[in-house]
Amino acid sequence: MRGEGDPHEQDLVRYLRAGSVIAATGSAVYDFLSPTNEFIDGLSLLTDGEWFWYTDLPYYVERYHVPVADRFVDHARLRGWLPPQLSQDQLVRIADNF
Repeated sequence: MRGEGDPHEQDLVRYLRAGSVIAATGSAVYDFLSPTNEFIDGLSLLTDGEWFWYTDLPYYVERYHVPVADRFVDHARLRGWLPPQLSQDQLVRIADNF
């Protein structure tokens, strides 16, 4: 956790939220850093075709300014902070290889 985020934190949060769902679960995700353990969302695995992350990551980046690997931030920046919209066939291929 950090007191403030990076200059492009909101761009990164939008990127993370815009990833394509590759797998969804029926599990709920709760904020384990909050004393009230508040509900965040349903747990899904997202991708941009190269990287993978869970649906709670953007929440932690935005709320607690959790740092993300510089390689990923550079990756998102090079794509203009917009992940590609993957087709169903692409998602199936990725899931099969995962």
